[in-house]
This record gives sequence, C-alpha cells and structure tokens, in this order.
Amino acid sequence: MAFVPLLVMWIAISDLGFALYFFGFAVYFLVAHIALPGWVYLDANGRESDSPLGWTALAFVLPFLGFVIYYFLGQPDAPHEVEAEPRT
Repeated sequence: MAFVPLLVMWIAISDLGFALYFFGFAVYFLVAHIALPGWVYLDANGRESDSPLGWTALAFVLPFLGFVIYYFLGQPDAPHEVEAEPRT
C-alpha cells in the first residue's frame, strides 16, 4: 500500500515507462524481500532448524541466492510439521 501514492505521483509527473519500472521494482521487492524470507522462516521453524532467524536474514540480505543456499544446505532432514492448535 505504501507504493500506491508514490506510483500515482510519478505517473502524474512522468511517462508510463517509468511507472512500469516502478511496478517491476515493487514486485521484485515483495517477492525477494518479503515472500522468500518469510517462506524460509516458516519452513525453518516448521523443521525445527537451529537458526531460523539466521537463515531468514541470509535470505533477506542475499534474496535469491540465500533462498537457494537454504534450500540445498539449510533444511534439516526432519519433515515440515504444522501444529494443529495455535500456541498460546
């Protein structure tokens, strides 16, 4: 939602090519810095990894490379478990 006012402002003062560039950057940021690290954190917690925050930080700082490193090296052999009842 934070991107919407900026996008409207930049469309008003520039051309459509710049708006497409901005939209592409917003998609990249959401995928690389929100979705991938979020998935790494949830997966590392579900597999009871020793350092879920460390793997998440790696996936955030090196977005795609950190995700690949976690996928091949960081996943414990334990299956992913989801608790039936939420923690209190």
